[in-house]
Amino acid sequence: MFNKESDVRDWIDGFGYSSGLRTLDHLRIVLAELGNPHDKLKTIHVAGTNGKGSTVAFLHHVLVCSGLQVGTFTSPHMISFGERMSINGEPLTRVSLIKYANQIAQILGDKKDDHFSSFDVITLISFLHFAQHEVDVVIYETGMGGRLDATNVITPLVCGITNVGHDHAEILGETQLARALEKLGIVKEGIPLFTTEEDPELLAQFKQTCTEKNATLNLPLHDAEFIRTVSAGTLFHFRDYRFVKLSMHGQHQFKNATLALAMIDYLINQGLFEIDIEAIYKGLDLTSWPGRFEHIQKDPLVILDGAHNIEGIKSLIGVLNDVYPKHRKRFIFSAMPTKDAATMIEMLSEIAVEIIFTKGTHPAAVAPEELYDMADFPGKKVYVFQSFKKVITQVIKNLNPNEMLVICGSLYFISDARMHLTKLKRESVNDEADRNCN
Repeated sequence: MFNKESDVRDWIDGFGYSSGLRTLDHLRIVLAELGNPHDKLKTIHVAGTNGKGSTVAFLHHVLVCSGLQVGTFTSPHMISFGERMSINGEPLTRVSLIKYANQIAQILGDKKDDHFSSFDVITLISFLHFAQHEVDVVIYETGMGGRLDATNVITPLVCGITNVGHDHAEILGETQLARALEKLGIVKEGIPLFTTEEDPELLAQFKQTCTEKNATLNLPLHDAEFIRTVSAGTLFHFRDYRFVKLSMHGQHQFKNATLALAMIDYLINQGLFEIDIEAIYKGLDLTSWPGRFEHIQKDPLVILDGAHNIEGIKSLIGVLNDVYPKHRKRFIFSAMPTKDAATMIEMLSEIAVEIIFTKGTHPAAVAPEELYDMADFPGKKVYVFQSFKKVITQVIKNLNPNEMLVICGSLYFISDARMHLTKLKRESVNDEADRNCN
């Protein structure tokens, strides 16, 4: 019997990763004993290597602006665990987390074996949460891949795949095609698939899979036109939606928003939800996603970006060049061992005047010294700093007017950095208030 959130978190973490020959049967058995809460939900399913979270955010804001009760299931969390399963932006409460965990723990009993993962248990909790609150729709982001992802027990109204990248090759397959097949595992019989993947070879496989599943394949980028991205945001056209404005930056966000808008358009045309055009424009413009080219501080300029793989770093560099071409760019970088850190560092070196390697609180993060050894380029300032808090504070104090700080890498590290920067801002506000009172 759990009484504290920390006990629940320890229990969940104790499952780790599933091992052995994996299917989703172990989840379906438990779900049946729980009354199949997932079958009571209307859902949207989003997979892909990069951009899943942003696509979910675009969908969420449009649907909320339409007056719906919208659940979102995303990972990892930035500040609190409850963010992973929110309703209209409100995270799962600690009290509810404990309640659902006790319910699942009682049913699991002896079923706690190598087939269950931490993510499996978190997904089960989300089904109970959203079903109990009888939300209008839930947007589920896959954790990894798709075919054997815990979220793949749902039968969605529509599904989307952002792209196919290089992440998790050791699990999903060494080739792009193998990884594509894993993501295509979310395609269900007769359920349309929308994708912003552009590789012709992969799209041939997308088409084949959809044909086998009697599912319509939709390529919304064919109906979209990118206009520009500037400091104020991004503009694009999609079908009859003209001059759609995003507060988020970059061509990659144009693609994510196009994917979300195409899926929304489908839901409207099918009569599944009533969504007016004002809600669409407003929702897309209101969308923000913590840690995704987030202007955490403007004077001096500090950007947080969860670019944690090759595709993410490429998108980050593109936005920096578009929006801040004249700024000298100083970077603080951390990475997880499952990522190609050497290639990411090499890419950053093309635009960086300085790169500082550090690590956050995640125990598996790559040691800063190892990252330094990967930095094989002359003429650049490259440093190692063990304390991410001290180095962030120090660099911000020393930024010149024509410089900016970009903090990027592992999403776990971005979460640590964001919490530290938020604390610094709060302390600064309190200090200013104290001075005004004296």
